[in-house]
Amino acid sequence: MAIFGLARSGMSALRHQSSKGDYECYAVNRGEPQTWEHYEEVAQLIGEQHCYNEDDSKSLLGEMDVIVKSPGIPYTHPALAKARDNKVEIISEIEYAFRCSDIPVVAITGTNGKTTTATMVFELLSSLGKKVFLGGNIGIPYSEILCSTDKYDWAVIEVSSFQLENIKSFAPRIAILTNISPSHAERYDSHDLYRDAKLKLFQNMTQEDIAFVNKAFYGLNLPCRKKSIKALDSFDYSKTKMVGEHNKENLYCAYLCALEIIQNEEKVDEATQLYIDSFGGVEYRIQHIVTKDKLEIYNDGKSTNMASTLAAVDSLKGREIHLVLGGKLRDKSMDFSELSRRELAGVYAFGEAKEYIAESLSTHSVKTFGNLEELFESLKATKLEGVLLFSPAFPSFDLFKNYEERAKRFNSLAQDL
Repeated sequence: MAIFGLARSGMSALRHQSSKGDYECYAVNRGEPQTWEHYEEVAQLIGEQHCYNEDDSKSLLGEMDVIVKSPGIPYTHPALAKARDNKVEIISEIEYAFRCSDIPVVAITGTNGKTTTATMVFELLSSLGKKVFLGGNIGIPYSEILCSTDKYDWAVIEVSSFQLENIKSFAPRIAILTNISPSHAERYDSHDLYRDAKLKLFQNMTQEDIAFVNKAFYGLNLPCRKKSIKALDSFDYSKTKMVGEHNKENLYCAYLCALEIIQNEEKVDEATQLYIDSFGGVEYRIQHIVTKDKLEIYNDGKSTNMASTLAAVDSLKGREIHLVLGGKLRDKSMDFSELSRRELAGVYAFGEAKEYIAESLSTHSVKTFGNLEELFESLKATKLEGVLLFSPAFPSFDLFKNYEERAKRFNSLAQDL
């Protein structure tokens, strides 16, 4: 067996597989092995003779029985050419973890809302006394469950299209599809290919399983039971910090999961109301950071597409919104038509995409900056009132290694404003 890609999920699968001993295990990664971040650990686990630079691995990968591929590596990667020709089984890390675990799964996917929904499912089930593992695309690899000594009742897994591409038997007991809108044009040649990858979530489910799906996809012919997602309106939201109608839909998914698992409506209703009252928000998802004089600052740093940014803007509708956009320019296909119709007090664009944003959002006055530091220096000289909303709409890779690093930097600058 080979583990291809040694980021978080690859390292997690490698740690588990090296302890099993049922396969001779190899590691393949970018660059010479001695330069790998976790090289010393990998060499100790499987031996330095089992470590390969991806550029030298074609023959090796073509001889494997199974390859566990990290989600960031496309199936079309040149190093996999011989493996594809030889019909080597290439699976994703979530498929690997699923094969090795007997804990029932709630799996959540969607272009937007999946992290919030996964968090809500986890927190609500935990409040109802269930021992729940939370992982997947949310940041903790699913394979970590294999190395844990904890006895879990359920696993709540956030799954991306990248993770779903190479599943074979992965079958959640409960599946949630929040929405699908154009995204990841750098990976998929068409929206249909992206959509098809998302919909693989349901392919191995049965009538004993259930799916909660966005109403736009309720007409899908699924192999399981299904229910349409709507807003959870039958509760008191007067004490909540929850922002936006979309969060009521996310919470509806958590509520349905709890009903399906707990089978006690009165108990679930009571726990749901307590959860609504105490909800503090999900990190970097329309998260209130600080109030400076008459300016409220929100961090929606998880936004890397227009649909997410529109949801954030609509959540704060009725307020004077100063919107911060920017990041890596993948292509020039992003549709600004909906955002151009929104009332915005100001637009601030930064990074590689700044000029493209200014050209595309000609209905508004857009100020451009090379980076966030320049943007905040400008803000210090301006007495803003209302809401400063950081919802980038673009990936972070022009200036940061990931969206978390970018969001943390925004928080640091906001605190000093």
